[in-house]
Amino acid sequence: MQTHPILVYSFCYVMAFALSLISKKESSQRLIKDDGTISDKPRNILHLHIIGIFWLGITPAFVLQLPVLKTITGNSFPDSLVLIFLLLLFMLAAALVMNTRATIQQQFAGPKNLHYHLPGTFMIRYFIIRIIFLFVYELWLRGYLLFDSVNAMGIPLAVTLNVILHVLLHLYNSKKEMLACIPFSLLACWLCILCNAAWPAIILHITFSLVYEINLYKSHFSTPKTAQL
Repeated sequence: MQTHPILVYSFCYVMAFALSLISKKESSQRLIKDDGTISDKPRNILHLHIIGIFWLGITPAFVLQLPVLKTITGNSFPDSLVLIFLLLLFMLAAALVMNTRATIQQQFAGPKNLHYHLPGTFMIRYFIIRIIFLFVYELWLRGYLLFDSVNAMGIPLAVTLNVILHVLLHLYNSKKEMLACIPFSLLACWLCILCNAAWPAIILHITFSLVYEINLYKSHFSTPKTAQL
């Protein structure tokens, strides 16, 4: 008996929402918190990411027997004009995030901030797991869910649903971050529908996140102390 996709997607989403709630209660939403201090539970962040990889990446693909590679790459390769446009867009996204460096430095310049480094081995593990998590996150949200929703209800409703679900997953983050999810989701959905593949959203999200987080880490930590894990 074949499992209905709606049930699987709903269950995976509930689990993702629960992880978001747990990360809020455990103060493990991000490596550097909103008040400018480093998370005192950095290992929890890795553990929650790994659980998210399982529920969003492995579970739906295995249970529904989804075409993983086809969802990532699409049926055909975009023409050169589309590729040039996407390349410029990704470069613009990286530049916009880089321009926040001055704001980040001012935000974390106060005397209340804790200045210490995390071990290099931890940071390597963190960024590897972070990239994998963002990969499967976008593959699920802007790949499996988006394209199945488009087939079931059409593009306008599918995109609307996708944006709402994305915003709700950031319910326990700042209001600014929730609002930023709206244009990001619209852009990610449009690029994926344009290319009929999930890879544009995957690259876009990884670019945004890594450029921002690396700059944040470099701007925040200025003394050679080592954090306790």
